[in-house]
Amino acid sequence: MEIQPQPQIFDVDEQNFEELVLQGSQERVIVVDFWAPWCGPCKTLGPILEDVVTALGPGVALAKVNVDENQRLAMAFRVQGIPAVKIVKNGQLAQEFTGALPREQIEAILRPLVADAPIPEAQVIDQADDLAATGDLDEAALQYEQVLEENPTDGPALLGLAKIHLQQDRFETVQELVNLVETDTPEYPQAQALLTQIEFAHQCQQAGGRAACAQRVLSQPDDHEAHYLLACCAASEGDYETALQEWLHIVGKKSNGDQAAKDAMVAVFHLLGRDNPLVADYQRKLYQALY
Repeated sequence: MEIQPQPQIFDVDEQNFEELVLQGSQERVIVVDFWAPWCGPCKTLGPILEDVVTALGPGVALAKVNVDENQRLAMAFRVQGIPAVKIVKNGQLAQEFTGALPREQIEAILRPLVADAPIPEAQVIDQADDLAATGDLDEAALQYEQVLEENPTDGPALLGLAKIHLQQDRFETVQELVNLVETDTPEYPQAQALLTQIEFAHQCQQAGGRAACAQRVLSQPDDHEAHYLLACCAASEGDYETALQEWLHIVGKKSNGDQAAKDAMVAVFHLLGRDNPLVADYQRKLYQALY
């Protein structure tokens, strides 16, 4: 006989409370919501509790108790005002609160009690970003892919994974990931900047590489195209400070090619993000060069 899974959100009363809550809390955390139909704050809290419990997974359940119909239960749990929430684990009262708390506060109370609660998506992204920053690209990629399995259009995960593939010169994969980033998301400008980064790499390669471009600048210091190509090489290697210096040199000369150099600088600004110190510094320098 197939065992039916227990519902995660259910009503309880005096007859089934011991079985569903006290005994049930031996298998999973039970959040008991004491409420009443006439209670305004209860109507606010109820949907929040349901969302939090659902998000924390099968290791927690929500039991709803109508105090008008179950006054002895309310008295047994010393409910003096509603909404009142009692959190039961292993048959014991583990936590409690009264009133309609915000979602973040409720999750902060519940999450430590639920051992197998899934890690929030934003936290997984932060962990993957940290791994990528320290050079553990394979593990970072696995975490980004984990997020994308649940949400294939998650902008931060697509962007993070695309950056990893860019570092590994997998340009076709970068293009595929960038194409999935939705235009109305904050990640879209950065994603487009990754495509510009690929173009920098192609231009550098066609020019013979960074050493050849540097030699050309040394022999022809007034050759703005040479400065532009050297900047492309530097940017493709992640040496953004050198790239920005070279492009700024072109913009400052106000010569042919200064629009391309300006556009390249803006693309790097998007790529690095506004919090990067280089961006703030060179945005100011670019403004001074232009005006």
